[in-house]
Amino acid sequence: MVEQTFIFGPFELDPAAGLLRRDGQIVALGQRGIALLHTLLAAGGQTVSKDELMAKAWPGMIVEEANLSVQMATLRKALGPAPDGEEWVVTVPRLGYRLPRTIARSSLLRPLRPSIAVLPFQSHLGDGEEEYFADGMFEDIITALSRFRTFAVVARNAAFAYKGRSPDSREVARALGVRYVLEGSVRRRDSRLRVSVQLVDAAEATELWADHFDGEVTSLFDFQDRITEAVVGLVEPEVRKAEIQRARRKPPDSLDAYDLYLRALPLFRGASPEVNAEAIRLLEKAIELDPTFAIALAYAGWAYERKETFGQGLSNEERRRALELAERAVDAGGDDPLVAAISALVFMSVGREGRRSLVMLRQALAGNPNNSTVLSLCAFCNVMLGDLAFGRECYLHALQIAPGALDNYEILLGVGLSHLVSGEFEQALEWAQRSLAANGEWIGAHWTLVASFAHLGRMDEAHAGVATLLRKAPFTRMSDIERIADRYSERWQSTIDGLRKAGLPD
Repeated sequence: MVEQTFIFGPFELDPAAGLLRRDGQIVALGQRGIALLHTLLAAGGQTVSKDELMAKAWPGMIVEEANLSVQMATLRKALGPAPDGEEWVVTVPRLGYRLPRTIARSSLLRPLRPSIAVLPFQSHLGDGEEEYFADGMFEDIITALSRFRTFAVVARNAAFAYKGRSPDSREVARALGVRYVLEGSVRRRDSRLRVSVQLVDAAEATELWADHFDGEVTSLFDFQDRITEAVVGLVEPEVRKAEIQRARRKPPDSLDAYDLYLRALPLFRGASPEVNAEAIRLLEKAIELDPTFAIALAYAGWAYERKETFGQGLSNEERRRALELAERAVDAGGDDPLVAAISALVFMSVGREGRRSLVMLRQALAGNPNNSTVLSLCAFCNVMLGDLAFGRECYLHALQIAPGALDNYEILLGVGLSHLVSGEFEQALEWAQRSLAANGEWIGAHWTLVASFAHLGRMDEAHAGVATLLRKAPFTRMSDIERIADRYSERWQSTIDGLRKAGLPD
């Protein structure tokens, strides 16, 4: 039986995960507070006695009633006032408490996003004059990470309670209900500052990533912006990798919609019909479990788009399905820049709506300029349809802020493609080779590699590249390359001409 979630006002309580969220952000509430709120919500507006509440919050223990009063005060403070200015939790004199607001219950198996707490940076600056720099780093990183919808970020006020302390990451995770903890410190030597940062998987008690950054006291704000951008760009790919590994360790019969989505992500590294079909199967299953799971809807549409691009086309029914999934993704989560960017690609590639896609991608990039996938998709569509120079700039920026991203092989290729379109074949070849070094199965990189060799007159290498391409993707024919030309106008012609010159079969 699936545990119910409870939705009231801006809040959502997930009792199974022990998490309370306000507008998608985690609210710091201890285990007993969660138990009390769950009991009140489950009562459906009826009064719950003090004895029943104490039995739920302190099972098997004998405690004073004053403890209940303290916990209720903490719960009220965490919830804040209701829209009408009154308290959410009402005291019923001599009887107990009740929560009379209208409550919506959901029995959907809802995706539980990973959660992260950013702790206040420890300052070792000595005289304290630049302590605001450490606090500014802490606040800017929280703000930037909050733009990502693939994980939840603990609110500033909850995390700021740890300022000046050196808590164990597992203690923080238990108290705040998070899976990952980001910690940092600032030190000064003369006019130089060093900021050290580490990302910890608290559940596994392992360090996922650590780095340090050096800069000058005389340029504090520029230094702060550079660190924020770098840290945010690195955190999201590391959390994604850790979540994929977590999903792989779960037995198949315990997978929820979020786990199925995670298991599909690595399949985007390949372009074979079998791998693509498995990605579609997993994502269709995920959205069957949760029809409003926006990011899974977007990726499902993207999986069909990949079949269109790297396979032998889509049937009319599959084309309709891809566009339907993208529209549903926008309806369910179009305010998520990643959802909007992926859907825009589907609209461009499958629906041939180039103008709409470019507008959506500009908006997505404004919404989260530190998401490497958003940058990559904006780059690709601009290289093929819009501002070529801007597209290349987006690719290079994505590589700069997220050097460890799972999809960097696509970004590397994108830079190469921008050079191929511009007739800069030596540079196109170099970037295609870098893409293949990162992912030798990426068919698009083989296309660019072969076309570049042919345009450079290196025909022996071009012919060898065709042979390798056909071993990797035996179904590939010139008709497949030409079939997708109508979505890109003349910018695809250099790829077509190069592959034809290299001898790719019709």
